[in-house]
Amino acid sequence: MDGVIGAIEAGGTKMVLAVGRTWQEVRDAQRYVLATTTPTDTLARVVDWFSQRDAETPLAAIGVASFGPVDLSRRAIAATTPKLLWRGVSWPEVFAPHFASLPIGVDTDTGAAALAEFRFGAGRDRDVVVYVTVGTGIGGGLVVDGTVVHGLLHPELGHMVVRRRPGDDFPGSCPSHGDCLEGLASGVAVKQRWHRGGGPQLPADHPAWELESEYLADAVRNIVTITAANVIVLGGGIMAVPGLLERVRGKVRDSLNGYLAVPELTTEVDSFLVAPGLGTASGIVGAFEVGVDALS
Repeated sequence: MDGVIGAIEAGGTKMVLAVGRTWQEVRDAQRYVLATTTPTDTLARVVDWFSQRDAETPLAAIGVASFGPVDLSRRAIAATTPKLLWRGVSWPEVFAPHFASLPIGVDTDTGAAALAEFRFGAGRDRDVVVYVTVGTGIGGGLVVDGTVVHGLLHPELGHMVVRRRPGDDFPGSCPSHGDCLEGLASGVAVKQRWHRGGGPQLPADHPAWELESEYLADAVRNIVTITAANVIVLGGGIMAVPGLLERVRGKVRDSLNGYLAVPELTTEVDSFLVAPGLGTASGIVGAFEVGVDALS
């Protein structure tokens, strides 16, 4: 391959940019990080950075792992995104005036991360891989036999319904659904429920994490019974809370109550419900892989 591939992990709060010839180079690259503000300001800086990289070593393609929802037919941010100014922003149109002939690949941020985990991370050698990020929001990607699943739209795992726990009267933070999974268990929900504002994260022994683990265990149960995943990867900032992953594992095992009698859901749940194999690099590596696929 001549040149390098540009990768954009386009999040709702920040954009992460890198270039490289291989996924390892992108994983280890010095990244350019900027805040996601208005499309005019943010995208001008994105294009300028890639133009500088292109002047050094020509770009062969660009892969975008975008916050969503994403209109995959147009490779654009959908009109239902809560980030009003970004509605309808088309990634190919962003780059067309500057990189007219360059292949531009686009997927959701979680779909791209799932692809990276399937190819190089915790999902290697597995047929069905689900990646869930639990951070400011909650989203997920599904890979089956090496292909990121796209159908009517793309999976929106964060908006599934989970059972509200007795005594939890928090109305939910999701602007569309209130008390869906994202509305009850995202980082925004945790802050709003416990009145934390922008302060430091709650300590690991706070009752918030017991409640969080119950909602996430419900989500995992839904996912495994619908997709029959070989592995579910739980990433995102919330999952960095010490002991939270272990709590979720225990509750998933108890919730299934032996009904799905396979070791991965009984005695070997630690190998089924796992942290990202690529650590915090799943998104940027996934963006690179989306670029690779667009080139090929």
